[in-house]
Amino acid sequence: MENQEQALKEIVRQKYAEIAGQDPALNAASCCGSGPVSTKVYNIMADDYSQFEGYASEANLGLGCGLPTQFAHIKKGDVVIDLGSGAGNDCFVARHETGAEGKVIGVDFTEEMIQRARTNAEKLGFHNVEFRQGDIEQMPVNDNVADVVVSNCVLNLVPNKRNVFKEIFRVTKPGGHFSISDIVLTGELPENLRQAAEMYAGCVSGAIMKDDYLSLAAQAGFENLTVQKQKPIVIPDDILEKYLSAGQIADFRTGVSGIESITLYAEKPTEIPFEISEAKATDFDEISALLQANGLPTEDLTPALGTFMIARLNKKLVGVAGLENLGQKALLRSVAIDQSQRNNGLANRLQEKLLAKAKQEGVEDVYLITTTAGQYFEKSGFSTIDRTEVPAEVQATAQFSNLCPSTAETLHKRIGKPRVQLGAAATSCCTPGGGCC
Repeated sequence: MENQEQALKEIVRQKYAEIAGQDPALNAASCCGSGPVSTKVYNIMADDYSQFEGYASEANLGLGCGLPTQFAHIKKGDVVIDLGSGAGNDCFVARHETGAEGKVIGVDFTEEMIQRARTNAEKLGFHNVEFRQGDIEQMPVNDNVADVVVSNCVLNLVPNKRNVFKEIFRVTKPGGHFSISDIVLTGELPENLRQAAEMYAGCVSGAIMKDDYLSLAAQAGFENLTVQKQKPIVIPDDILEKYLSAGQIADFRTGVSGIESITLYAEKPTEIPFEISEAKATDFDEISALLQANGLPTEDLTPALGTFMIARLNKKLVGVAGLENLGQKALLRSVAIDQSQRNNGLANRLQEKLLAKAKQEGVEDVYLITTTAGQYFEKSGFSTIDRTEVPAEVQATAQFSNLCPSTAETLHKRIGKPRVQLGAAATSCCTPGGGCC
């Protein structure tokens, strides 16, 4: 499956590298800019941009199937990300809306497109528009950056659309939104069309069912999904004749299958509706998989789990945090968040609920060891301590004794009642080693 996805991506990369170096007029006779698959000019999918402020004719390669920026509700000062930015046309229209105080980031898979877009931006003197080469399944963009994400006839070119929607969710700020124009299906395509490489690069055979498309956006965590615009796409006979017989074309025309261009709008919740609960034995396999994906040890885990809290979003496990309860002492462990939900405050919420439960159960001191997250836990009220200060019962845990390296940072947080200070010497009633007077 992975090899097939890479092969499809290479087809797209080659086609769009070719388009980046040719006359835009050649794309007018194509399906969504896949190159000349017809000798006639049909303007099958693309809308007219020329009336929009910010439009740059030299950046319009005829590759779109809608006008997402028309519906994107871009405000002055917004940060906008354009997925599959091509020669930059949608970015330049978005820049007009966001103004000089805003910022536009174009992401494109093809080096030749990036170079052409950068040349266009330089000629136009646009210094707050930048173009980054990258796969939109793994965007070269930090979490929670965009107020608005736009894309024009691009997601259909990506084999794994689920990953793209997860990435859009990751880079969008809480309360932000997207407006995406794309090609979807309302029925099954004939097999010969689905298998045609030209029609994949032409935005047709890579399209999926409309309901599935909307479902993927919802599963990623977006809400208030709205189809802002839709129009049927009719593929001319002289293109279909390359792939279908006359009888198949007739069946295709009279059948229930159809192709639409839609513009979809959706919002990322300001506060994401995670379902947080105590873990059960039935969650064991999912917890193990999430920990392993985050490079955390699982060798000492059993289905009994102990005190673990989990978070789900649309039924998918996206966060976990565990506690080894040792009486008045406890070890915080196994804090892991799915990549799509990082920097959404989820780790803090899990930790707060876990420590509140521990406090109710009589835990007074919590310890942890980490190789990478020391600064994060310090912001959560933990303090770095020497490894020798850790109580013997905590040092005896598998996590502490052999699963984590001795070079890992050790931290401590008091969650019980403050220790009583005795006299001028300020002697602690409970020593860091755990002995009490």
